[in-house]
Amino acid sequence: MKPITIHSLHRATDEAVSLWAYASAQYPKKHALLLDAATVRILESVSSFALNARRAMEVLPPKMAFALSQPRWHWEASAHGELVADLRDACNRIVHAQELQVGFEEHPQPGSFFPEGSLVVPYVRAATDRRKLAFIDPFALAHAFLYGALPELYAHGLGPAKGALQ
Repeated sequence: MKPITIHSLHRATDEAVSLWAYASAQYPKKHALLLDAATVRILESVSSFALNARRAMEVLPPKMAFALSQPRWHWEASAHGELVADLRDACNRIVHAQELQVGFEEHPQPGSFFPEGSLVVPYVRAATDRRKLAFIDPFALAHAFLYGALPELYAHGLGPAKGALQ
């Protein structure tokens, strides 16, 4: 395997773990500086993840799909749009995005850590020159990669044997 592909696999894995954490966290509702800082980190992480995951997954058969089916939060969007359901589609939309936004929504369960209330990040939204603004679940993105694509990439010679991730 080419060194750039192996490097991309490692970067995508690291960023998937970061996305998992960012999408699982609660953010204080009335702390604009922290929300702005989190927005920047999430955009950087999702962008790096998408580029590197896409490059690494090019060694897999194009028809091999990985569903974005494991959400962290159950939410109702404050805006309308399509919910992206496939890892490759999500990565392509993020890589080609002309608009990329982080979606903060009210914490959907009781038990906020903050007296003023909590926000969570159940989605990012991406639009390209050919696709309208759509919702992409960053937790589901990380899950699909870590539990779907990554074991397949390892099986294709980019890492340990297939059973090593279990």
